[in-house]
Amino acid sequence: MTIKSEKRFWIAVYGFTASILLVAMGVFGWLAWTSRNEPGIGLVAGARPLSTATNPIPDERYRLLAAFEAPEYEPRPGSPKLFQLAMSKYVQKDYTRAAAALQGFADANPEFTAAKFYLGISLLLAGDRIAGIQELRDVTEIDNSPFQARARFYLAKALIGEHDIPRAEKQLEDLIAQHGSMEAQAAVLLSQIRPAS
Repeated sequence: MTIKSEKRFWIAVYGFTASILLVAMGVFGWLAWTSRNEPGIGLVAGARPLSTATNPIPDERYRLLAAFEAPEYEPRPGSPKLFQLAMSKYVQKDYTRAAAALQGFADANPEFTAAKFYLGISLLLAGDRIAGIQELRDVTEIDNSPFQARARFYLAKALIGEHDIPRAEKQLEDLIAQHGSMEAQAAVLLSQIRPAS
């Protein structure tokens, strides 16, 4: 092979490589552009469904309807010291530490319903919605609990945050049927997640 033909060979190899790189960069750029225009819709696991006739709530409304302020805690005389320490974090709005402390206390004292209720609330406000839902669901299954009605309401809020409207409706309907102090709030929230007839 002569020097001239060798140069041509390498120029062809480099030219071919450069053209492949340009095509790859073009495809990558196109994918990046289209994914920016439609972030996450059908492209990632866990993407939320778009609103449809059976799912009439706009996506941004889910967050608004699921949002809530932490229910107030009023210390009760005779509460266990470890529970009071955990709730001091809750009162300070340090929900991550409150959840950690309440988890330990609730595990050791499963009959102490207040710990499970405030643990569920703390988990939700700390961003662990699935664990918070489980704790609140457990509280709703305890008959004659003074926390059952509130647990239903905040569980419904958490389920709305998960876009689980049928289960949220069920919790709110059960709460309304109890005719307790949260009946009016439950009715308003239920009307907000149900389509207008």
